[in-house]
Amino acid sequence: MKDPSMFYCAEHNGLCISENYEDTVRFTGVSEKAIIKFVNGLIEHQPELAASFKEIKQVDSKTTRNKKTQSTIKSTD
Repeated sequence: MKDPSMFYCAEHNGLCISENYEDTVRFTGVSEKAIIKFVNGLIEHQPELAASFKEIKQVDSKTTRNKKTQSTIKSTD
């Protein structure tokens, strides 16, 4: 895949990696809570990566309309 995106898919109960939603790799059985824990670990142990999250969010918010999704799972900070 040249430029894949990753997202949590509740329908498939797992992590999906896809390029334009055509070719998709699914890791089923990965909970939303596990993904949040993984991201929190990245932020805690990779501060330079955490800073890049903020940069990406700012670029996305200026160029696209963000769809807000609500989650019942809270951060594990």
